[in-house]
Amino acid sequence: MKPNICVLSAAEAYCEDILVAEWKSSDNKNYSLCLYQGSSKKPIECWQNTSFGKTEFTQTIAKTTLFELRDMNNQTLLGQESFQVINAQKKYQRTRRNPWSFF
Repeated sequence: MKPNICVLSAAEAYCEDILVAEWKSSDNKNYSLCLYQGSSKKPIECWQNTSFGKTEFTQTIAKTTLFELRDMNNQTLLGQESFQVINAQKKYQRTRRNPWSFF
């Protein structure tokens, strides 16, 4: 999955990116697989009887999400990749006080 991370600025609530998902079987066997976003029932893309696959899609994501590669017939999970969403806000960061301040 590329990219696999997005950093939100203080003004942004979600990431809207073009993601590229690519897979290849390690044993060169053919598989029928579908790519899903998390536990969604609707696949993003499916490939039938092939040993590799690649797709590009636009996605709007507000929080860290898992993308899963599942078998088309029995929904067995064969692989997963995380897309991380990081907030760049500094709302919990404390400022340092000057140690020479008398007040």
